[in-house]
Amino acid sequence: MSSEKTHVMTTAGAVELDLSVSNGAVNVTVDPNAVHGRVRVHTSATEGPVADAVNDTKFTEHGGQLTVSVPDDLAGGSSGGSTTVQIGGSTFSFGGGVVNTGTMTGVTISDGDIWIGGQHIVAGGQVIAQQGASVGGATGTITVDVILPAASSLILSTKNAQATVRGDLESIRFDARNGSLQAGGVKVLEAETHNGSVLVDTVHEELEATTHNGSITIGAYNGRRGSARTHNGDVTISATPASTGKLAARTHNGNIRVRGAGHLDVKTATHNGRVW
Repeated sequence: MSSEKTHVMTTAGAVELDLSVSNGAVNVTVDPNAVHGRVRVHTSATEGPVADAVNDTKFTEHGGQLTVSVPDDLAGGSSGGSTTVQIGGSTFSFGGGVVNTGTMTGVTISDGDIWIGGQHIVAGGQVIAQQGASVGGATGTITVDVILPAASSLILSTKNAQATVRGDLESIRFDARNGSLQAGGVKVLEAETHNGSVLVDTVHEELEATTHNGSITIGAYNGRRGSARTHNGDVTISATPASTGKLAARTHNGNIRVRGAGHLDVKTATHNGRVW
């Protein structure tokens, strides 16, 4: 048993997909033989917040544009699950975040350990069940599987989802808080993530990638304008003879490696790291 929603485009040809999903995994495949784009949102969960998020997903199609909005599953971050503790007639839900010390009626928190109603519930980061407590979990991970015709483009907004793109797209705009992007070929890449890496095989025209904690790797850069910036992570870019113009690579704590760029206007800067 599972929960799922699927949308098949009524308009043939390239798709401009705008997808928002908080958690889980996004798998995009570019199929040159595909006539209609297709998006399937699914989870193994049949009830609970994850299943509700899948069932409440909204698809809005207008011409060749498709907007897909998956509600926040409230499942506590990238793990895709939450824990509930029932004591007597009360239910407590733990869905992520860090609390070190605090008190409220019936609840005591000290150095990450939690007591509810005098019972020790969380010890050393692990949920424990003493007599009279019932511990359960809302399990399941949201997965979005996408099939796009050739010459399509993708906008992806997420909190914690990991994205994988197989095949070539016109453009990718990736905006994540905690999520990584792995992609094949793209003409124009705009990627920004706080905690996550960006790994793209080929950028043909424009590159703009930024991450706070994570690496940026471009296997083949053919572009005319490129910028890669990371605070904590490495930047690796391999330029080809087809590339032109300016290329900038900056990192605060990390190494920079730019290869094959002797013919470009290259600017590099690192505070704690090496450039070669």
